[in-house]
Amino acid sequence: MGNGTIFGYDGKYVKVIDKIFNTIVLSVFWLIGCLPIITIGVSTTAMYYTAVKVIKKEEGYVLEQFLRSYRRNLKDGILLEILFAAVLFILQLNVGILQAETSGYIGLFFICLYYGVSIYAAGMLCYVFPALSRFVMPMGWILKLSMFMTGRYFLTTVVLLFILVSSAAIVAWIPYAMIVVPGGAALLCSEFMERVLKKHEPKIEELEESQL
Repeated sequence: MGNGTIFGYDGKYVKVIDKIFNTIVLSVFWLIGCLPIITIGVSTTAMYYTAVKVIKKEEGYVLEQFLRSYRRNLKDGILLEILFAAVLFILQLNVGILQAETSGYIGLFFICLYYGVSIYAAGMLCYVFPALSRFVMPMGWILKLSMFMTGRYFLTTVVLLFILVSSAAIVAWIPYAMIVVPGGAALLCSEFMERVLKKHEPKIEELEESQL
């Protein structure tokens, strides 16, 4: 068939199959990259970068771009993951202590407060690793930018959290879906995330240009 047909080399069918294949490969690489556990954040950063670079923009190859981002963001990715894991652990620990040791409206107030902060921190997680993949900036700036975007783009944050929770539910229900869901979730999140990240590219004068 010629290139002009739907089944041609440059046809829509081939492009769709290629994107599905790359999504599966990317999901597998993400799983492998997560194996040390402390590198989940690094692997997630590399997955988002590759999803946008290769699957969305059709530039480069999955393994090449994944390893490039993985190596570049290894240190900051691990530190950010440890930081958020510690914060969320402490928050949930405090909730457990309050539930066991307190009663009444004061205890309920602080329980709700800790839950609220936990949800906000989870919202920041939606932005922190994509921002790390997108910009070259100090870790403190990554945190500040993620904190700002979580509240500023509230509806986007809700959508991103919904995508991630739904993806986790799908994997819990169908474990074999793990070979495609991570990459698919990253690609779906990028449809909303890129609109946010692009708004901040020209406003951060002291930082280098986007990595993409």
